[in-house]
Amino acid sequence: MPKLKIPFLKPVVPPHVFCLVDEGVTYARVRDEAPEGFVEARHFKYPSGSLGGPSGGVPLVTREAVAEAVKAARALAGGRLARASVVYPDAWARIVPVELETMPTDAAAGVEMVLWKLRKLLPTLPADVALVYAPMPVLGDEKRVLAAATPRAAVEAIEHAFEDLGVRVGYLAPSSLALFEGLAPALSAAAAGDWALLHRSGGGLAFFIGRGAEPIFFRQRPPGDAEDHEQEARLSLSYYAERLKGPGLRAVFVHDEGAEGPLASAAAFPVAPVAVTGRLLGADAGFDERVRARPELLAGYAAARGRA
Repeated sequence: MPKLKIPFLKPVVPPHVFCLVDEGVTYARVRDEAPEGFVEARHFKYPSGSLGGPSGGVPLVTREAVAEAVKAARALAGGRLARASVVYPDAWARIVPVELETMPTDAAAGVEMVLWKLRKLLPTLPADVALVYAPMPVLGDEKRVLAAATPRAAVEAIEHAFEDLGVRVGYLAPSSLALFEGLAPALSAAAAGDWALLHRSGGGLAFFIGRGAEPIFFRQRPPGDAEDHEQEARLSLSYYAERLKGPGLRAVFVHDEGAEGPLASAAAFPVAPVAVTGRLLGADAGFDERVRARPELLAGYAAARGRA
């Protein structure tokens, strides 16, 4: 199994981040001293015909697809670019909480157990996937893990594309998972209680509920309109209150990469949703403008921030 690293782990990660999106790759170098922000941020379109595949519905990233971005990033870094984080779209993975009778104690047996459960939940899951999982907090009688499955060929293609250009991938994650882990310390501190994070992208809607820096609830849904998302929010909050015995949300944070109108009305939540902004994160004055121009940068920032 390849050394897939996702936000359940805390590897040492450099400030260089490549955010893969459907039409190109966005490079950023994140400043790790106050005020935090982006030292550099550039977007590069994939050259025509440079994506391979797809495998399991996911395009295969090639050396040619990211070569221009890596060349520019290395020049901007004064030649010092040997390791980087890579964040990819949620739509390239399946992220699902899986309920288990017992928590696995052996890593290899755990993968088999979670994969067996996952295939029952997702019959169309590709035959060969890179699977990683991490336990979620035990609440009541529920024993759950949060699992992420990505076509193995897609994961290996990303790693090989960057390695061929002299860049080792030190952190690899779907964007919503990168967002949660990297931003959880700041968001939980701002909330001072249970909190929610909604992330809308081309892959649909990701809805987390956090307690401290840990996710106690996660749901991922395909793209839909604001009414669909509002209904989804109500169902999720009902589950949180009834099954997880949640005391109530103190804050709801939103990162919206869509352009289809409001994500959901404030009426769906017990508190008014607020956007994740540079001010909330203690970032510099140009942070919000950069993220408005390239919304995928917030996940890139979170991936680098999560190395602390």
